[in-house]
Amino acid sequence: MSDSFLPRLVYYLSVHQWRIGTYLALLLFLSPGSSSVVYAQTSSCSELVADGGFESGQGWAIKSHGNYSVLSTVQAHTGAQSAYLAGMDNADDLLVTKLTLPAAQQSLSLSLWWKVNSEDARDTNDKLNVEVANSAGKVRQTVLTLGSDRASNRWHQSTIDLSDFAGQTIQLQFVAKTDETSITDFFIDDVSVTACGGG
Repeated sequence: MSDSFLPRLVYYLSVHQWRIGTYLALLLFLSPGSSSVVYAQTSSCSELVADGGFESGQGWAIKSHGNYSVLSTVQAHTGAQSAYLAGMDNADDLLVTKLTLPAAQQSLSLSLWWKVNSEDARDTNDKLNVEVANSAGKVRQTVLTLGSDRASNRWHQSTIDLSDFAGQTIQLQFVAKTDETSITDFFIDDVSVTACGGG
C-alpha cells in the first residue's frame, strides 16, 4: 500500500460520506433477511353507466304517466339534457338502468348531481328516491332520498358507496312521486358508477 493511498481514502470518505451512507442503506434493504417490501401500485377505473348525462337516453328505461318527456332540456348540469322527474301533481315517474358490478376486490361508487325546485319547501310528501334493486327490480336499499325540503336554486352532488353490491347485477332506480298539491321538480344529471381496482 502506497503512502498516498491512506490520505486519499480519508479524503474520499469525508467528501462522499452521504453517498456511502446511501449505498449501505441500500445493501441493508436488499439483504436476504430484510423484512421491508416495496409494492408498485397501479389504479384504474372504469365507468359503468352508458349515458350518465342523459344526452341520448342509451341504457335507460323510463316509465311515467305524465304527458311529458323525462329526458329534458329544461335544466342541465352539463351538456344539453338532464332527467326531469315529477314536475306535476300526482306524479309517478321511474328512471332505471341495469348494471353488472365487478367483484369484491373493486371499489364501487355512485356519483350524481341533483337539483330540487318546489312550490312549497315544507311539503314532505313529494320525494325522489334513489334505489338499488336486484336484477328483477326488487328494491334492496334506498341510498338517497330527496324531498321538497331540499329545494334550492343550485345543483348539488352526492357520492354513495356501492361496495356492498359488488359482483351483483343491479338496477339503479330513480323513483319520483308527488301528491296533489305544491308541484316539485326533481332534476338528475351526470350519473356515474365507477369501479376502481388496484394491482
